Amino acid sequence: MISISRPSGLPGQVWDFFVSVRLTVATLALLAFTSIFGTLIPQNQHPADYINAYGEFFFRFFNVFDLFNMYNSWWYRLLMVTLTLNILICSLNRLSPTLKMVFRRKPAFNRLSIREEADCERSARELRTIVENRLSQTFAKIHVQEDEKGFSAFAEKGAWTRLGFYAIHLSIIILLFGALLGSIYGIDGHVNVPEGTSAGTIRLRNSGAPVPLDFQIQCNAFNISYYKTGAVREFRSSLTILEDGKAVSEKEIIVNDPLKYKGFTIYQSSYGKLKAKTQKLNFTNRATGEKVEKEISVGRTVAFPDGARELTLKKVADDHTLMGQDVGEAYVCELKEDGKTPMEVILPTRFPSFDKMRKGEWIISVARQENRFYTGLAVKKDPGVWLVYAGFLMLIAGCFISFFMSHQKMVIGVKETPTGTHVSVSGTSTRNRIGMKKRVREMAAIFNPKEYS
Repeated sequence: MISISRPSGLPGQVWDFFVSVRLTVATLALLAFTSIFGTLIPQNQHPADYINAYGEFFFRFFNVFDLFNMYNSWWYRLLMVTLTLNILICSLNRLSPTLKMVFRRKPAFNRLSIREEADCERSARELRTIVENRLSQTFAKIHVQEDEKGFSAFAEKGAWTRLGFYAIHLSIIILLFGALLGSIYGIDGHVNVPEGTSAGTIRLRNSGAPVPLDFQIQCNAFNISYYKTGAVREFRSSLTILEDGKAVSEKEIIVNDPLKYKGFTIYQSSYGKLKAKTQKLNFTNRATGEKVEKEISVGRTVAFPDGARELTLKKVADDHTLMGQDVGEAYVCELKEDGKTPMEVILPTRFPSFDKMRKGEWIISVARQENRFYTGLAVKKDPGVWLVYAGFLMLIAGCFISFFMSHQKMVIGVKETPTGTHVSVSGTSTRNRIGMKKRVREMAAIFNPKEYS
């Protein structure tokens, strides 16, 4: 039998510190309180974003306490280690008496808290067979002890359910250890991969430090689908994992459907367009249908085919809003005509007929061009994730055992007296005492049906 006792001296003082329930409450309160900061303050953002949001003074103050990367900070890990040791030592401190109760060798024939008394005309010898048969229907362990005047029967089941709380404690320790393992050795990075290229290095979110991978992530293709309004409906990447130039894994990923390889999980997180150095516009004569294609770039001015007007490309907006509607990518231009005030012309790339509404002599549209995109990938590795899963499953099992199962005991004492046979029925249960009371009364009614009818 395992026996753990309090050590003496300084180790004993350390033991008393970690065995304290006050420490548990204080640590949980600190974890809950500090987690509020992790919720209110965005984590792992660019320093410039924090300075703009909080100012330089509070940025420096928050940065000293690692509040911008709180869940990986030394003090948050220290709180988790403290809670882990607290739960572990509290469990060990109470383990020995619990194990003695679970694995007891000698039955305890003491009378238990829930009792009923009955008198019977049958002899103790006759009652013993009845008692053993009835108890065996419900209880797994039955012990009978005879004496000169009768016998005592001890029945028990579910003693192991007292270990349910230890399963809960162990599950929390496993969860905390898995979280610590992921916090210390986990990788949370990001990489942008243009279509048709590959990348073998990612950058950590919290520090921007490069982390080389032992494989390459290749983006074969990137596709975007849109709603009729022009808003993005879905974007997906066709990825291939390369090792030594050979494809070892392929998958088309979308948001919430990642690719997993060698413990890494690769998520679709963002995307962007790779802008060409020059763009092309189509000028179509409304009357004759004549079409002329011209190259243009941001800041450059081109003349209309008839030479009467000029068009300057001011910018290419990725997401342009027009009259409250998102029209997606659009060329924002300025049209100049002699004797008239310059006017703004918007050319959405997905709506080539949009400029017809201007009623001009020439209809302008963006020439069809093959745009290249890059895919933004979140690359994560958490070596403690399986411990977290295992701890979560054990937590469910421990809660089920602790709250829905019980340790039940029943003691029946039978003694012959000059006037008959006296029977004492007593029982106890760690859960559902009302059910145990009913069971004790039912057992007592076997011996004296009239009294308990």
